[in-house]
Amino acid sequence: MQKVPRRQRFMFSLPGLVLLAAFLISGGVEAFITGVPTASAYETGTNLQAQAAQSQTECIGEQRKPSFRSAVVVGKGEVVCGDLTSFWGNVAIHGEVKGDVLVIGGNVVIDGGVDGNVTLYGGNLNSSPGAHVDGDIHVCGGQRSKEADLLLHGSYFGCPTGVVDMLGSDAGIQFRFWYIVTWVLLGMLLTTLLPEHVMMVRTTIKNKSRRSLALGLLSVLLAPTIFTVLLALIIPIPLAILVAVGLFAAWALGTVAIGWIIGDWIVQRILPHYDTRLVQIGVGMAVLALFGSLPYIGWFVNIGVGILGVGAVFLSRFGTRLYGHPKQPLSW
Repeated sequence: MQKVPRRQRFMFSLPGLVLLAAFLISGGVEAFITGVPTASAYETGTNLQAQAAQSQTECIGEQRKPSFRSAVVVGKGEVVCGDLTSFWGNVAIHGEVKGDVLVIGGNVVIDGGVDGNVTLYGGNLNSSPGAHVDGDIHVCGGQRSKEADLLLHGSYFGCPTGVVDMLGSDAGIQFRFWYIVTWVLLGMLLTTLLPEHVMMVRTTIKNKSRRSLALGLLSVLLAPTIFTVLLALIIPIPLAILVAVGLFAAWALGTVAIGWIIGDWIVQRILPHYDTRLVQIGVGMAVLALFGSLPYIGWFVNIGVGILGVGAVFLSRFGTRLYGHPKQPLSW
């Protein structure tokens, strides 16, 4: 009788070990200790299911998807469970919204209630007597009608009036400060060590922004699939790590190039007497990191800058060649 190699025996017993671990994690030990569930346990589970079903039936309104350039109305008696987001459109809440409300570039009318925060950029907030907001209200770039009968269980915040307010609360101000400092130092380091590469990426962004955006979006969409395939093959795991490092390097290089463009535009108009490369990088990266650390808006800034920068880096082959002919001579 041939002896089964140790490796094969381990592979044969592996499914059993996995099933045993799953059984123990799912409560097998507790089942052996406590025995068969009692009637009280059954009643408790039934009550929990009934409460869950009741909470679902309270949401008689459909969960709203983000709206773009269209009006959003929550009718009277309607209960919407979930966040409500609108871009460049007016929002009227006559019923209930169990979630946060974010509106950019539109007005908000609250005639019912909001069980969450209300954040409004670039629009006015109006409320009727009897309306209530269980969270905080943030209004920037617009006005708020101060109704005496509005039940506000949180606090009201206006536009940030200084750098400290823009950075956020005291709890997160240190993190955001070092986040900005890190990006400024990284930008100066890359432009000092690899000035030609950053210049090539910067020129590609300015001349081929649409192609850069399209290629960056395609790269971001295909990246999860590539990582999954490489990790599933097990053997080329180091290759997957190299791909991840390359993607991160492309994101950093593209972000610094975009920060340089922003800093160049700001310094030429505000600080023309200090128009140097390091000043442009410092100002541009500080502004870019500051907006990237803001709540809500920061996600859009980081995603948009990352996609555009990664596409430009790939088009220029990591800044080693110039994609197309520049419209103007390259300048430092």
